[in-house]
Amino acid sequence: MKKLIVALVLSCGASVFAAHSVPFKATIHQEGVPIGGCGNACVTLSLIGTGQGSHFGVTEETGTVNLDFVTLTQAGISTMTAADGSTLVVTFGGPLVPGPGGSLTFLGGWSVVSGTGRFEGASGGGTFNGSASGTSSVLNLDGTLSNPGNP
Repeated sequence: MKKLIVALVLSCGASVFAAHSVPFKATIHQEGVPIGGCGNACVTLSLIGTGQGSHFGVTEETGTVNLDFVTLTQAGISTMTAADGSTLVVTFGGPLVPGPGGSLTFLGGWSVVSGTGRFEGASGGGTFNGSASGTSSVLNLDGTLSNPGNP
């Protein structure tokens, strides 16, 4: 009987701490400023943006991205900050598609690295897409977050 009670308690406790996933979507308007090179035909940009995101409300974004025009790829890291100061750090990467007049479209995947505040202990990831013209771009994120606010 004691073994049955212990097993029930343990199984109930496990469900309390089980990861739960919630959908995540965001649209961020960014400005990219060149801050250096990262190789032949590769440029590093500093990113600054604002937008709206589920579980964030208004969000601010800062980060860096390497744009490689030889391999037509990008890779970077960004921090999104919610209105309450909670942060989510994500890495991202994927292909670049050059367009007319120097415009770019981009897509790929993103993964959560870390978080603070409501996002401490969060994990997750998803896909992104967007477009850029000149120094301005629009970024759309779609995916899931696991355990936001439940370290």
